[in-house]
Amino acid sequence: MCTLVTANPLRLWFIALACFALLAPPTRASVAKRVSGSLVFWDQSRGFDAIVKNADVFSEISPFWYRVDVDGRVVPYTTSSGSTYEDPTIVSFLRAHGILVIPTVANILDGVWNGALVSAVIADPTLASANIASLVDLAVGRGYDGIDLDYEDLRATDRVAFSTFVGQLAAALHGQGKLLTVNVYAKTAEPGSWDGPKAQDWWALGQSADQVRIMTYEYSWATSPAGPISPINWVTDVIAFARTLIPAAKIMQGVPFYGYDWVGQRGTDLVWTDAMGLANRYSAPINWDSPSASPWFGYVVKSARHTVWFENASSVDAKLAVATAYDIAGVTLWRLGGEDPGNWSTLRSQFGGASPPPDVTPPTVTITSPVDGAAVARKQTISAHALDNVSIVKVEFYVNGVLLATDTQAPYTVTWNTRNAKPGANTITAIAYDSSSNSATAQVTVYR
Repeated sequence: MCTLVTANPLRLWFIALACFALLAPPTRASVAKRVSGSLVFWDQSRGFDAIVKNADVFSEISPFWYRVDVDGRVVPYTTSSGSTYEDPTIVSFLRAHGILVIPTVANILDGVWNGALVSAVIADPTLASANIASLVDLAVGRGYDGIDLDYEDLRATDRVAFSTFVGQLAAALHGQGKLLTVNVYAKTAEPGSWDGPKAQDWWALGQSADQVRIMTYEYSWATSPAGPISPINWVTDVIAFARTLIPAAKIMQGVPFYGYDWVGQRGTDLVWTDAMGLANRYSAPINWDSPSASPWFGYVVKSARHTVWFENASSVDAKLAVATAYDIAGVTLWRLGGEDPGNWSTLRSQFGGASPPPDVTPPTVTITSPVDGAAVARKQTISAHALDNVSIVKVEFYVNGVLLATDTQAPYTVTWNTRNAKPGANTITAIAYDSSSNSATAQVTVYR
């Protein structure tokens, strides 16, 4: 629940209303439990496609776009060219569909979890204050609904400082009507069996945060022996333990949509589409491990024995049943993109949702340049404006019925060398397609 820190009774009433509205399941979601999805920047296109096709099930999405820096500031992850992964089109889509936008802020630097950085920040009052201010500024300045905190690989000695930091951050965000969700390692007893979970006091975090997202995966990991990612008996034990320390309405069970391909104790992460591609390529039969409720298979390449454990609709179904049995708030999906398409019907079935109606609304498209009746010469830019109620996937450009080029990102433009055109009238056609293959057509006639 929101922590209400104010001496003004009227302000207290308004904040209480805001907190209730934020924490109540969105009325637009078709399922009974909260469903959070992680949209990672390294697979953003496929992840967003999964969101678009299943927007009815999500209560919130956490784009993996930001990280903490050594001075406590929050900065965006960037490409090699320096551009960010922030996408206002994605944010607009989520808002239009009543889905909360709660971006993840992590401590991955150069591809590695940097626990020492966070340890230094939360131990220093000046740096901690700077980090809290930057996190609040991000949520307020960008109009996000809150912050998803994913600070990992801390030391056991950070336990008190981390709880204090989360409490202060929660109070600051709640003062602005924003949510705080916190990611924690799975464990079945306090304080935990290694530094990561020992640094996270579940009871204290559950008092401050609005959601505690328990990462019930990585039971087997990239440098462990091959095995199930999220065995069902372990998941059950973790959630049962969580119910003893954290309010059920705040518990979000992590459900993995990924796996690993191991050679010895070195695993390469993959998703369902990768796993099925390997199984098909090497004619490897898919096995089902009943104790863990997990699929796996093996294959050999150049004398190297590979073992793949991954997640599919059947294994996901078993995990969703745990969330139902323990009556917790919902699930958080790590991660979107390349998952088994059957996961979505399984989720609707487990959580009582119906499949969304098909999208039959066509897009709209207009050719903005050149205008109808224009004279063209040399190299001519052809531009089109396309809109859809869900998303535009491509715009095809034709000259006299022959495909000239296709553009998949707005602004939709192509270049036409008119020297190859016939003298006199030429017809330019633009066809826009949405994600459900609905289409719309626009035409102009120009003269060379």
